[in-house]
Amino acid sequence: LPAGDLVIAPGTIVAALLIGVVVTTLAALLPAWRTGRIAPVAAMGSAHLPATAKSLVVRNVLGSLISLAGIGVVFLGVSMGGDGRMVIGGGAGLMLIGMIVLLPLLSRPVIGAVRPLLHKVFGVPGKLAAQNAVRNPRRTAVTAASLAIGLTLVTTLSVLGVTMGTAVDRMSTDKLKADYKVSMAGGIGGLDKSVADTLAKAPGIKAVSPQADGYFKVGDSFRSASGVNPATIGELLNIDVTAGSLAALGKGEAAVAESTAKKQNLTVGSTLQVQFEDGQKSALKIGAVYKDLEGLLSPYVLDNKVLGAHTDQQYVREVYVNTTAGDSKAGQQAVIDALGKNPAMTVADRQDMRNEMGGIINTMLNIMYGLLGMALIISVLGVVNTLAMSVFERTQEIGMLRAIGLDRARVKNMIRLESVVISLFGAVLGMGIGLFLAWAVGTTLTKAVPNYELVLPYGRLGIFLLLAAVVGVLAAMWPARSAARLNMLTAIKTE
Repeated sequence: LPAGDLVIAPGTIVAALLIGVVVTTLAALLPAWRTGRIAPVAAMGSAHLPATAKSLVVRNVLGSLISLAGIGVVFLGVSMGGDGRMVIGGGAGLMLIGMIVLLPLLSRPVIGAVRPLLHKVFGVPGKLAAQNAVRNPRRTAVTAASLAIGLTLVTTLSVLGVTMGTAVDRMSTDKLKADYKVSMAGGIGGLDKSVADTLAKAPGIKAVSPQADGYFKVGDSFRSASGVNPATIGELLNIDVTAGSLAALGKGEAAVAESTAKKQNLTVGSTLQVQFEDGQKSALKIGAVYKDLEGLLSPYVLDNKVLGAHTDQQYVREVYVNTTAGDSKAGQQAVIDALGKNPAMTVADRQDMRNEMGGIINTMLNIMYGLLGMALIISVLGVVNTLAMSVFERTQEIGMLRAIGLDRARVKNMIRLESVVISLFGAVLGMGIGLFLAWAVGTTLTKAVPNYELVLPYGRLGIFLLLAAVVGVLAAMWPARSAARLNMLTAIKTE
C-alpha cells in the first residue's frame, strides 16, 4: 500500500461515541427496570439473594426459542449450498443471542458435571468453588458471555482458516502443475503481453501460458473471466474437465466452472449472451465444463486472443511457466535470465506459490487472534468484577469457613477455582458453537474450493482452553487475596 498520513474523519469519532452511548444505555434498560420493581423492604432484607428458578422460566423459554430458530436458519443456509452463507450468518447471530439468554440455565448442569472432579482433585475448595459458580446463574452468565462470544468467532474462523489452508496446500500440489509463476513484484499492476512471448522463445522453457483477467456482462451482472493459452494451459494447471474439451477454447468457445454452469443452467453446446468491455455483444458457445478452481481460474475461461480483442490494454496478472529443468534452481534461473533479470518482476516457485495462497488466510487468522486478545482482556475485567462482588456478598460466609478450619491458602484456591470454572464454562460453550458454525460454513465451500475437507486444529483449540484457564487464574488474583485477608471475627459479624 502507498504511504500516507493517518486520516481520522470527524464523522467516525462522532459515530463511535453515539454507538457507545446508545449501546450502553440499551444494556442498562433491563437491569434498571428490574431494579425499579423491587420493593424497598424486600431490597433491604434480600439484597444479595440470587434469582430464583421460577424467575428464570420466561428467560429459558425465550432463549430456547431463539436458539432453535437460529439452528433452523443455519440448517436452511446449509441446504442452500454456496448461496447460503449470508443465511448462515443470520442464524449464527440468533444462536449467539439464544446462547447468551440460556447461559444461566446451562451453567447449572455444565458446571455441576465437573463438581465431583473438582471435589476429588482439589478437595473442599473445589467443591465450594463449583457450588459458588452456580449460586447466582445470571451473574455467572454475564461473566462467561464475553469469552463465549469471542471464542465462538475465533474458533469458527480458526477451523475455517486451517481447513482452507490445508485445501490450498492440496490444491497447489494436486492442481498446480506449473514450475513457476511470473508476476509483478509486490503483486501491483499487470504484466505486458510481450512477457509471455519472450519466455516462450527462451531456451530451457517448456510451456508458457499467460493468465489474463477480464470481465463481461451477462444480463445486468458483471462476470469475471480468465484468459489462457488453450495449447498449453493443460500442461500448467490440472483442470478436471467434466464435459467437453479445453481444445474448444482455441475455436473461440468458452469453458465454465461446474458450480456456475449449474446456476446458469449451462451445458456443452449452450450459448451465453455476453457484452464485453468494449461494448460489443457476442454469443459465446460453451465448449467445456470443469470443476471449480477457486483462486486459480475465474468461473469463465476464454482464449487470451478472444478476451484481449475486446480491451485496449489486456491485464496479464501472471504467467505460468514450465521448464525443462523442472522445479529447481537451474529452472528458476532460466526464467530469470529470460526476463533479463528484471527487478520489477518476481519468479515464484511452487513453495512460493503455496505461501502466497496461504498468506491471506494467515493474515485473517492473525487479525482474529488479535480480537481474541481483546476479548480476553474484557473477560478478565468481567471475572474480576464478578468475583469481587461475590467475595463482598459472602464476607460472613468466608468468615465462618475460616472459623471452622478453612485456612487462607484454601480460601484463595476456592476463589481461583471458581474463576477458572466460570472462564472454562464460557470457553467450552463458545468453542462448541464455533465448531458447529465452522462445519455449517464449510458445507457451502465444498464446491467452490477443491479438496475442501474439514480439519480440526486440535492444538489451537487446546491453546484456546488453556488461555481461558489462564484468564481465570489472573482474574482471581485480587479477589482471592482480598478474601484471604479478611479478618475472621469481623467477617462473621458482617450483616
